[in-house]
Amino acid sequence: MKKIKIVALFIVATLFAACGGSTDGDAENSSTEEVVNYEGMNKLDLREHGFEGIIYIPNEEFGQPIIDRTDWGSVRITVGERFGIELQQEPISYDMRMSELMEAQVFETALIDETPPLLFWKNTIPNSDIEPEFHFFYTYSKDGFNVSISSFQSEQYSESAVNKMIISAKSYDHIVD
Repeated sequence: MKKIKIVALFIVATLFAACGGSTDGDAENSSTEEVVNYEGMNKLDLREHGFEGIIYIPNEEFGQPIIDRTDWGSVRITVGERFGIELQQEPISYDMRMSELMEAQVFETALIDETPPLLFWKNTIPNSDIEPEFHFFYTYSKDGFNVSISSFQSEQYSESAVNKMIISAKSYDHIVD
């Protein structure tokens, strides 16, 4: 009888460890990097447009890319009608953008993701038949180089379109020659 209790205790302890009682597996999972799928995207070297970096953007199947350098030093990238981002080298801070968002008076803003360096939100106009619009703001910092990447605020985008833009923004990498 004593041997049966010991065996039963051993089995219960083994099952407990297999069902998540161990922290070794948790450490492995937390160090696993997120795998990003850039299928349907091409790498764009922004140095040709006066901006020191590379970024993935949708390929020609989505439309012809249009890259414009603005008078105020930002780069605007448009691909088709569902992709529009702006990269700014003298960015406002994450906190400043969050403050601006919360002060909006026309829209009701619902935050979808507010995990720095990303802000992702939905704007709606209460009691109207107007479709909600989605936008994002992303900050990048490396070796003292700071960039903000955001959707065009003057355009109306769907949630899936903004998700594609966020993948693009997160792919940005600063290049130092």
